[in-house]
Amino acid sequence: MIGTKIYKPLDNEKQATYEELANYCNDSQKATIEDKGDYYECVALEIPVPTLNVLKTAKLAALETSFTTRTCSAITPSHGYLMQFNTSDSLKMQGAIQLMEATGQTEGYLTQADDTTVYHVPLATMKAVLVEMLAAYAACHARKQELRAAINAAQTEEELNAIMITWPV
Repeated sequence: MIGTKIYKPLDNEKQATYEELANYCNDSQKATIEDKGDYYECVALEIPVPTLNVLKTAKLAALETSFTTRTCSAITPSHGYLMQFNTSDSLKMQGAIQLMEATGQTEGYLTQADDTTVYHVPLATMKAVLVEMLAAYAACHARKQELRAAINAAQTEEELNAIMITWPV
């Protein structure tokens, strides 16, 4: 349809062709109708090619979203509990441990990622689970920094597209 010309004035037949062209332009988002004085012409839109910096910015945003999604998911530490390991959950666990230590408690509870609460968990187990949560977060954070460096160092779109966002845990 690109290159189609409809000469003025528009009669019923030309109006129908014009509407068909307008629908094509709207649906495809690849063309527009330009008024050339004596006629209308369907011309291709110039779709700008994003710069490497724009592509890097998009990839960095995707990395951040993927990191957040990963760290808000769960791991199963060696004690078998299904635990979220993002910053908030780790801080809550640290706070619970500090409170238990300050009040002389030897058992507490864990709320797993599926909101199941397990009671009578020994303090030493809670500390071990926290260490594994922190280690999982640290591994993901290190991977994010590695990926960020690779994205920023990419010199071509092909190099950028070859960077796969994957997580160690």
